[in-house]
Amino acid sequence: MGALVSLMAGCAKEEQSNSDPVKKPGAIVLNEGNMGSNNAALSVLDLDNGKADNMWFQNANGRKLGDQAQDMILYGSKVYITVTESNTLEVLDPATGISTRKSMGSLKPRYIAAHNGKVYVTCYNPPCVVCIDTATLAIEDTCRLGDYRPEGIAIAQGKAFVAGAYHKNDYNRFDNKIYVVDLTVFDTMPSIAAGSNNNRIELVDENTLVINHGNGTTASPSGMFFLNTATCAVTAAGCVLTRMTVYNGKVYGFHAPYGGTPSFVVVNCDGSVEDFPFTPAFEDMEQNENPYGIHINPYNGDLYITTDGSYRVPGDIYCFRPDGSLRFKTEAGMFPSKILFLTM
Repeated sequence: MGALVSLMAGCAKEEQSNSDPVKKPGAIVLNEGNMGSNNAALSVLDLDNGKADNMWFQNANGRKLGDQAQDMILYGSKVYITVTESNTLEVLDPATGISTRKSMGSLKPRYIAAHNGKVYVTCYNPPCVVCIDTATLAIEDTCRLGDYRPEGIAIAQGKAFVAGAYHKNDYNRFDNKIYVVDLTVFDTMPSIAAGSNNNRIELVDENTLVINHGNGTTASPSGMFFLNTATCAVTAAGCVLTRMTVYNGKVYGFHAPYGGTPSFVVVNCDGSVEDFPFTPAFEDMEQNENPYGIHINPYNGDLYITTDGSYRVPGDIYCFRPDGSLRFKTEAGMFPSKILFLTM
């Protein structure tokens, strides 16, 4: 991990912007940036022609987004963004790009979910989930999770389900739990033993979550499973996905091992696997470049895949029509990972 961070930091590149910047975004793209390089960014897209403005946030706010942006959600009329190494939560108006920055102290915020006027954020230091009131942006409460750092979070059945990843003092000591937090009293319930080094959680429906785990190493092999939020039953999936998104009750994703050939599949809630609708055709990819994020526009079914820029240069965004034809390709920032589709 240290070598990777060094590589990423050493290859930082200034943000770039295409000509004719977008004034009103059809979608917002979160660019994580290189750790330690203060080059996280937001790109906005015109979904008709693929034009991108990669300096939108900086131009709107007169400052950079920060160091290592991690997650982004749209809740109500605002966009909430965690920036881990900067220890901040950004609360942004998507119509203007103007953002309010909230300090998170030394918490190192990671993933976000929202429910009943509150935003819930997983944090590394200490391992916990914090509850933030969206009206005041005050941290109302903190739920400690023990000694293992949390990653993804999803809310269903009035509970927060949190992925336990690795020990706060040792990257090689992996957690094997999904933590359950009762939002009524904001305290932990019995945890669920499943997976190892758990990572991302996606809500398929109120009764079903999908979780991936592992980092693809011998010590932490990758895997994926479904969790019934009512019964806490776990169903193993018949594949491994590095990144995933939910669309029409199915999980679309890819497995992209570093240095290997990515594979794309669709997974049903019973764990069975289907062929991907088409084989994504990538144009002029950098050597050793891999897919990095995947999303589907819920309004027209277009598939968006971002790339990692080989850890050296800004990544790209590919937009494919439902029939597999390429609608557009455009350059984003460093490590574009998540896309929010807006209805403006």
